Amino acid sequence: MLTLDDLDRAQPQLWQQAGDDAATTATHCENVASVARDEVAHTLASAWASPTGVTARTRFAQHADSYQAAALTMRALAGTYDRLATAVADAQRTLCSALDFAASHQLKVNQDGSCYIDPAAAAATATATTDQAGTAGQEDQIRQAQSLITGALRDATAADTAAAEELRTLAQLAAVTSPQTVQSVLVNNGNNALAVAMRLQSDPTSVHPVNVPPELIAAADKASAETGISKDLLLAIMWQEQQWYQNQDPGLDGPLTAAGRLSDWTAEESLKPDKSLGITHMKLATARTVIYNNPDAFPGLAGASDAQLAKFIEENPDQDVRLSAYYLQRLKQNPQGATTDKQLFLLYAADTPQVRNSNAEYGDDGSHRGGAIKHRSDNWDNLQQSLEDADAWNNFSEDERRQALAQLAAQTPSDRTVNLNPVYASPGVSTSVPGTAPLPPNQPRPPVLPPPGTPAPPRPGPPAPSPGPSPTPPAG
Repeated sequence: MLTLDDLDRAQPQLWQQAGDDAATTATHCENVASVARDEVAHTLASAWASPTGVTARTRFAQHADSYQAAALTMRALAGTYDRLATAVADAQRTLCSALDFAASHQLKVNQDGSCYIDPAAAAATATATTDQAGTAGQEDQIRQAQSLITGALRDATAADTAAAEELRTLAQLAAVTSPQTVQSVLVNNGNNALAVAMRLQSDPTSVHPVNVPPELIAAADKASAETGISKDLLLAIMWQEQQWYQNQDPGLDGPLTAAGRLSDWTAEESLKPDKSLGITHMKLATARTVIYNNPDAFPGLAGASDAQLAKFIEENPDQDVRLSAYYLQRLKQNPQGATTDKQLFLLYAADTPQVRNSNAEYGDDGSHRGGAIKHRSDNWDNLQQSLEDADAWNNFSEDERRQALAQLAAQTPSDRTVNLNPVYASPGVSTSVPGTAPLPPNQPRPPVLPPPGTPAPPRPGPPAPSPGPSPTPPAG
């Protein structure tokens, strides 16, 4: 989520200029492609009819395709910059008007768009008695200003997110020389399965996957639908709060996992009563509060002992995810510093007045934070690109995913595999396929091995002795 300063200081005119430059470059590429395809190739066809001339014409046609592909990419880039500049300029106008309204009514505005009455100005104009109608009027003014400002921030954030995804797609087209491939990738402004697959294939981030089995991905889906908490937030918490043994031992049934659970459960029963438990690292006191506030969602757990509840959380990770979802739902009931998923992600680790006040003051900008909260804020930012692409890939139909993988496979030599490696994949989602393109002619071929069970050929014996010189026939 963009902050107040992000939107206020944005310079959409620079993006518009960049879009104009991209459009000019596209026109240049189109002209070069036209010359290479129409004029040069025509001249070669009439003046150089030998096999060498045919080869030259083929090469110029390839150059024409390369320039045409570049022109398509640059046109798309110009469109991306134009849409971003227009959306941000519109949001800035709304923000400017709303800030003027807030100032005229003695309101202060936080970075996340929330508003409050300026204490100093209110004290200077306070009367001996507070008029009830006046108080209600101030609340209406706060709601009006806050609605306009947060709306502008949401619109600008949506435009920024869409542009970022489009730019990451366009970056993958820099090395593509086929106009047909570029056109396929640019369908729906790059929001299609092939474009997302290319982004996943070249994802430069080094974040580890959400290292849980498919049934917990499904549990996050279910808990999200049940509570209204976003699936991405639940996945981010699982990604962040994973115990060390889950990163060492994928899945939930390996020996390290079992040892880690036993260690947590034992610590809960004996040495460390405040130990965090389960896949989402929830403390017993927090779990009890959630169960108390939502008895219908967790029947039969209110009377469980500490040991019983700890065992339940460790042995039922899907219920642990539900507990976290209901806990996040409660965090949102106080909107102070809890207006975005990132702010809830930070509050999940520490719901304190200091964190809430900082969330409200700085919004999603983590540059002003320190300590463990700064580290957690950076982790959230680093995860988002990978999570958004994984979301998009999982939301396509399986037919769309397979078609995109087949297109990538057709460009991948048959001795390699296309691996997308999204940060998570729902059950049944395809993420890899063997390459089907021919190997380059100068690439060494692997030796062809005989089928298993084929008897080995007989080993050659010692070489036969060479015969001696032929006897000289006697003279006639």
